Amino acid sequence: MDRGKQVKAVLARQGWSLRRVPSAGRIRFALGRAGTKRDLCDLSLAPLGDARRPLTPSVRLRARLLPGAALRNGERAGLEELRAALCAFLEPHGQAGPALGERHEGKGGRELLLRTTFACNQRCPFCFVPLTGRAATDSDISAELAALSRHRGPGAKLIISGGEPTVDPRLPVIISAAKLKGFRRFVLQTNAVRFAQGGLLERLLKLGVSDYMVSFHTHKPALYDRITGSRGQYAQAAAGLARLIRSRTSRVTVNVVVNKQNYRDLPGLIDFLGGLVQGRPKSRRVGVYFSMLNEAGHEKAPSWAVSLEAVRPYLDRAVENCGRLGLSVERFGSESSFPVCVLRSPEPYAARRAFAQDRVRYAEDFSGEAGGVGRAKRPSCRSCAYDARCQGVPAAYARMFGLKALGAVDA
Repeated sequence: MDRGKQVKAVLARQGWSLRRVPSAGRIRFALGRAGTKRDLCDLSLAPLGDARRPLTPSVRLRARLLPGAALRNGERAGLEELRAALCAFLEPHGQAGPALGERHEGKGGRELLLRTTFACNQRCPFCFVPLTGRAATDSDISAELAALSRHRGPGAKLIISGGEPTVDPRLPVIISAAKLKGFRRFVLQTNAVRFAQGGLLERLLKLGVSDYMVSFHTHKPALYDRITGSRGQYAQAAAGLARLIRSRTSRVTVNVVVNKQNYRDLPGLIDFLGGLVQGRPKSRRVGVYFSMLNEAGHEKAPSWAVSLEAVRPYLDRAVENCGRLGLSVERFGSESSFPVCVLRSPEPYAARRAFAQDRVRYAEDFSGEAGGVGRAKRPSCRSCAYDARCQGVPAAYARMFGLKALGAVDA
């Protein structure tokens, strides 16, 4: 379904009308019920993120219920769905996106990442990458590889991402070009759908791409469709993941974005993954990375967010299942990680290194905050044994759910 049809579908389901409101220097809409003259809500466009480096959605719609108006049952969820659809519709698209070279703080230190395309065969609602449908130019990729190579250190890995990098037919050529720039270790971020059939995976393995971060958020086909915004891709994704796990030279980490739709199924998902790793040597363990929605994910798809209190028992059981089934749990050491205090036994999963806390604000109440506050912790977190090794939660999460789930852990 294209972007305009998504907006129209939400309006039709809710029985709403939408019209553009003239406004100097801004984009505004008035939302009302079809067949009536009274408006329910005012929607105004606001910028989100840094337009010079579009790593997050570039637009956000702020919704304001008008005085005297009230939403009926189901309309609040419909309003969030409409906001997401309008944001997707208003994202700049149709132009070639640049190749983006990024440097992130990961659990092992600086991570170098190259986004080669902003095309994807899926549409996860909480994805923070603006999917323009276009690939970067060859000259952009060459320039970004040169820039990233200057930050190469001992053991540095180049993370190839997108969009979905496997939909870019130039992927093997790009990896070969990166090897000429001195990169020897690669991580491919993918949904593994294109690995269901032979050919591409074998070529990448032969080029030396041995590490794969596979987004796989559920073992239930219908839910897979809903989370990924796709139709009928589950079988291919499961087959592609299985082929990766069976390969002799691959190291596989399964990235599970925990959200309101899948958190109760986490233990069952781990049981499913455990079945895939049977027979794989213990020396080549498959890892699981449990991640939460980041700042942009909370802003873009608030109806998919879930509180730490709700997640905690299911995440604990999932972690326990990993140990029982021979799956390793990746340490909670990045901006998309859960705070380690959500686990009953945090020590084995805490990051080994300290992080700069300059983006963290320590406060009890974030409910009135707006904009780029960054990360959030409670003042009591300062006394936690893991404070320096934790980046807290996104400020958008704190505004939605508060911080009562965070608790200082003794050494």
